[in-house]
Parts: sequence; structure tokens; C-alpha cells
Amino acid sequence: MSKNRDMILGALVGDAASLGLHWIYDQPRIRAVGGAKPEFCITTRQDYDGIPSYFAHPSKAPGDLTQYGEQLMVMLHALATSEGRYNQTHYEQAFLTHFGDGGSYQGYIDHATRETLENLMARKTGDSACPGADDTQLPAVAKLPALIAAGQERNAVAAIRTTNNTDIAEVYGQVATAMLVAARDGHNARQAVNAGLAVADNSIRAPLEAACAATDQSTEDFTADIGMACELSFGLPSVVHTLLTAPTYTDAIRRNIRAGGDSCGRAILLGGVLGAVHGPPQDWVDRLVSLKDIQQRMETLEI
Repeated sequence: MSKNRDMILGALVGDAASLGLHWIYDQPRIRAVGGAKPEFCITTRQDYDGIPSYFAHPSKAPGDLTQYGEQLMVMLHALATSEGRYNQTHYEQAFLTHFGDGGSYQGYIDHATRETLENLMARKTGDSACPGADDTQLPAVAKLPALIAAGQERNAVAAIRTTNNTDIAEVYGQVATAMLVAARDGHNARQAVNAGLAVADNSIRAPLEAACAATDQSTEDFTADIGMACELSFGLPSVVHTLLTAPTYTDAIRRNIRAGGDSCGRAILLGGVLGAVHGPPQDWVDRLVSLKDIQQRMETLEI
């Protein structure tokens, strides 16, 4: 299987594997519920009771995707309708069709998605203003594994700003893009991190360098220290730390789940990089509910 396919599948598997314990901010509860193998965990609302948490996916089953994975799927669809090339109009239309009223998506809508939809629907004819939300959270990088796997990294900033129209989203997105490109091109996890650091804006270097300097800590401890929520300023350093400390794809995703908070938002980038580096485990890939659809979209793109 090609690194491009492994990147896409690694990102989507990471998202799906993390769904059950997503947005639990209590690491002891995650360990108690998830055990030694927290991936594809079946949880109920009661597992979220009495602790900092948000039970966002009551209608989802193990192997389903969160809104992060669905953003990646939208990019796959948009690329497929444009013969593998990034087309802004096609991407915006695919996003609106999938997430908007009457669309096929059923599930939680985060702030970046909601505001982007509102901006798209409020557009007047001929208006070319970027529809992206004023948002600095992890949805900014959710579509990138598909874009990079299709060789369209030169359009990463446009894709990022389509949903997250902020300078912070752009500079963190450039780091994520560089890491994914390095992994796609055959480099290992540490080299991918170095590629990200090489393009990091000075305004965000400190937390990324802190991640590199904290490899004596566990992923759980480091993520708890820097922040477990959805901000890119928390998520990207946590991903960098995990890339530098986890020896395998499986171990990395498990560490990321146990770290808590927005584990799915982090898993898209983490899984994309390590999918390309190691390949996702086939038994995990087989658990994706939408696997046939994913495979069809990749075949259309000749990925």
C-alpha cells in the first residue's frame, strides 16, 4: 500500500479509534474505562458523568468518524470531483453539501464548521470572501492528510483558511503540512517533526520546542501540562511530543487517547504522519464503517 493511502487511512483510523473516549478531560477515568486497549471503545453517557467532559457523539458507533474525519472525507470528495486538483469552488460546495441543511452528515457540529456554514450560506452572488471561521482550533488541519496525499500541498493555506480564517490557524497549519509532506516523502517521525520546526513561525516556536524538550515525560503528563482542549496551540505540541516518543502507530494512538481532551482532533494529524511512516494496523483499518467509501474515493484519485 502506498504512503499516500496509508496517510489517509492512518488519519481516519486514528479519528475513529479515538471517538469513544473523545472529550473526556479526566485521564484516570479514561484509563478506567478504556483499559489497556482504549481504541474503538464503546462508551455511554454515564462514562462521562461527574468529570470534566462532553459527550458529543451519542449516535456514533465504534468505527464511525467524528466531524474531523468527515472534514477529511469532504476534501477527498472535492478532490475527486476536480481530477485530483484542489478547486476552491468545488471544496466549498462539497463542504456545504455535506455539512449543511439536508446534507448527509449527522452528528456534532463544531464552531469552525458551524461558522463556515453560516458564512457560505450568507454569501451573495459574486462574493469571493473567504468563508472560514474566526477559529484557532484543530479543525484547521483535519483536511490536510487528503490534500497532501493528493500532492496538493501548495494549496494548504487556502484549504486551512476555508474553515479557519486566522493567522494562528495558518502558521500551525504550515507546520502540520510540512510534517505530513515529510512523512509522505519517506522520512521517519523525528525527521517529520524537524521538517515542521523548520517552517514554524517564531510566534509558535516556544510550545513546539517545549514538546521536543519534554520527551522524558509521558504523553499524558505533557498534554495535561500544555492543555488538552481543541486549540492548535495545545494540539500541535502534543502531537509533536507523541511523534517523538511513541515507537509505533498503535502505541501512539493509544497514548493520544489516554492523554484525553480533544484526542480526535489530534489523531487526524498524528495518524496521518504515522500512517505514512509505519502504516496503520490492518485490523484497525477493517473496523472503519465507511471503509468501502474511503477506498472508492482513493481509487478515483488513483491514490
